Amino acid sequence: MPEQIPDVVGVGLATLDQIGFGPRSRDPSVEMTTFTVQAGGPTGTALATMAAFGARAKYFGRLGDDEFGQIIQRRLGSFGVDTSSVLLEADRMSPVTFTLIEDRAGRRYVRYTRGDTTPLEVKDLPPTLFDQVRLLYIDAEMPAIQIAAAERARARGARVLLGIRRMGPGLGELLDLADIVIASERVAAEIAHSSDLERTLVELTKMGPEIAVVTLGEDGAVGLHENKLVRQQALAIDVVDVTGAGSVFRGAFGYALLQDWPLERAVPFANAAAGLNCTSIGGQGGIPTREAVERAAAG
Repeated sequence: MPEQIPDVVGVGLATLDQIGFGPRSRDPSVEMTTFTVQAGGPTGTALATMAAFGARAKYFGRLGDDEFGQIIQRRLGSFGVDTSSVLLEADRMSPVTFTLIEDRAGRRYVRYTRGDTTPLEVKDLPPTLFDQVRLLYIDAEMPAIQIAAAERARARGARVLLGIRRMGPGLGELLDLADIVIASERVAAEIAHSSDLERTLVELTKMGPEIAVVTLGEDGAVGLHENKLVRQQALAIDVVDVTGAGSVFRGAFGYALLQDWPLERAVPFANAAAGLNCTSIGGQGGIPTREAVERAAAG
């Protein structure tokens, strides 16, 4: 049976997420009220979201040939993400994140390790990875390999979606290669050197992307394409956990791009997906169905 050509390839960070809820306490040993293990990471969760909604998604990265790496692949595969091109490295540890959330106050404590796998190099990219692919998703966590991936993907006609969750090296080159950029309000303001939201969006599009979107947390999201500005308020929900909500937003927006939806449909859809995600525990544990998102986005 011939291999299916993916709609989207993601090159970036996939992790094992351990998420626990527990009471606020000064005691050195406290039993958690809830605990879950999921795959996570900005690229892993964005791809899982696109796949859950019906897109053909493929992940490329390097993981350790350990239990953590096996769980990451298995959980991504449960959403339909193709992990056949993942490079496994013996005797190395895969990326792991642990998040502790206080039951009442909702404060989050995050501790993580990127593991100790060898960083990806340009020579690691499979020659046919981007053949006939429509979208590349990158997360700015591995700028050197992602710059090379974006150059190759664009040369083959794919669009590049850049999701940024924090400042880091290589952002200028990544923005220049991106067709779409999605960033949080804080990060976007730092990149654009502006506290004015509309000016920030304009400045982001001047750096390369034709579409810029800024996520605003409990205030929703706003996007700009050419002269069209779209604002969307956040859903009125009872928040359980915000872990991975930004990645789900970016994945849902990527799905909308694959459907060729206009900005005025894509922003509310992604905003609704992120909001519904916050009603469950974990980024991938809370990915809603496409039908639920469409209902919520329609109001």
